[in-house]
Amino acid sequence: MKKEISSKIASLIFLLVVSVLLIFLNSFGYLDRVKNAVFYVTAPIQKVSQTFSIDIDGFFYTIKNIDKFKKENVVLKNENLRLIYEVSGLKEIERENKVLRRQLDFSENMCLNGSCFQWEIGRIIGKDPNNYGKYIIIDLGAKNGIKENQAVMVSGGILIGKVIEVFDNFSKVMLITSSDSSINSITQTTRANGIVKGKYATGVKLEMINQNEELITGDLIITSGLESGIPKGLIIGKISNVEESANEVFKAADLDLFVNFNRIEEVFIIENYD
Repeated sequence: MKKEISSKIASLIFLLVVSVLLIFLNSFGYLDRVKNAVFYVTAPIQKVSQTFSIDIDGFFYTIKNIDKFKKENVVLKNENLRLIYEVSGLKEIERENKVLRRQLDFSENMCLNGSCFQWEIGRIIGKDPNNYGKYIIIDLGAKNGIKENQAVMVSGGILIGKVIEVFDNFSKVMLITSSDSSINSITQTTRANGIVKGKYATGVKLEMINQNEELITGDLIITSGLESGIPKGLIIGKISNVEESANEVFKAADLDLFVNFNRIEEVFIIENYD
């Protein structure tokens, strides 16, 4: 028993002596090389340990907050969609403002050859899939006062067709490019009368011109006012090529149009004119 007590006391005294010695050596800088060596050896281990600890903390933080992240992601997606919608809406408003400005410019020239007319603006809401390039559907009908044979045009007084069928809330319009379309017309310069006929949705052609009439390339072709619902002076196109032969009774001419029919969105329907 006494030996065990003596051994413990001896150990305690040894530890105290070593501690005092280490403190003494450290205070005079004798242990700096030892500390540097220990730090050099253990630094990589500490670095790996620290990185691993950070990764573990990040992993558990992500797991803990995954529901929060999902909710925030949904909110961000909804906000992104809202911003996209707003930008799209602003672009559409800008386009509609341009259309309104064209309408105002057009409204200042609502009289042609002494005849003035009122109009209603409509939007294209459909096209006949079985007769592409021949018919369009507009969002105005009998409830808006639309009637058959009314002229349909775009800004600038350019004729594109006429109403052929009316329903309560919409109407069917036959385009001048339809093979079923024929419009009484006149050349603006030489005043030659003829018929503008559609070429199977690919364009139009001026026909039935007497051989003694003069046709000039580049001359405008306008409506003659000889048919119901279509006032005189609306622009149809201009002559691009004259076809004539001594063996033919009539002359003909190909026309260039001023409108891309595939890009029309709004139209003007002439309600009445005097």
